[in-house]
Amino acid sequence: MTLSTFIPSVFAILVLPGPTNTLLALASQGGGLSRAVVLFGTVIASYLAVVIPVSLFASPFLATHPTFTEAVKLVSAAWVLYLALKLWRGEPGTSTPYGMVPLRDLVVTTLLNPKAIIIALTMVAPIQGVLRATAIMSFSAIVFVTSAIWLSIGRALLAGDEFMSAIVSRCGMAVLFVFSAVLAASAVS
Repeated sequence: MTLSTFIPSVFAILVLPGPTNTLLALASQGGGLSRAVVLFGTVIASYLAVVIPVSLFASPFLATHPTFTEAVKLVSAAWVLYLALKLWRGEPGTSTPYGMVPLRDLVVTTLLNPKAIIIALTMVAPIQGVLRATAIMSFSAIVFVTSAIWLSIGRALLAGDEFMSAIVSRCGMAVLFVFSAVLAASAVS
């Protein structure tokens, strides 16, 4: 894979709705620029914590042990379901209707996001030498851009009218329920 195909392919995967992007949109409710910087750094670091070791070391192991990949999907599905339930209930005493998304939840969700494993195994692992470092830097930039897109979407949808904000937040949490079901189904099929 060349960088000219790597960059649009990674962007296409990362910009799609998913658990991390849903949390980013919901996290846009609280904080300002400093919170956004922390969210960007958290997502980039979490994705890199999966992509680098999986692409460098785990690729041969996972190719010969597909049940491990299925187990990761089941753990991811369970986590996303837990997160959806937790967010649906809301956190009492917070300034936003359903509570600000804790960074810990964003980290765990991103670490368990199947997109990271797919990108690591199918797009980063085949790239060799100096190009791999360039691919990793490009990946980080793409994560930043897609995170900015989802934070902006969240800001646009969740700003202003409190009633509309509550509806959009509930829809986002319902999306997490759907992702959980899809992940679980893909793991057992």
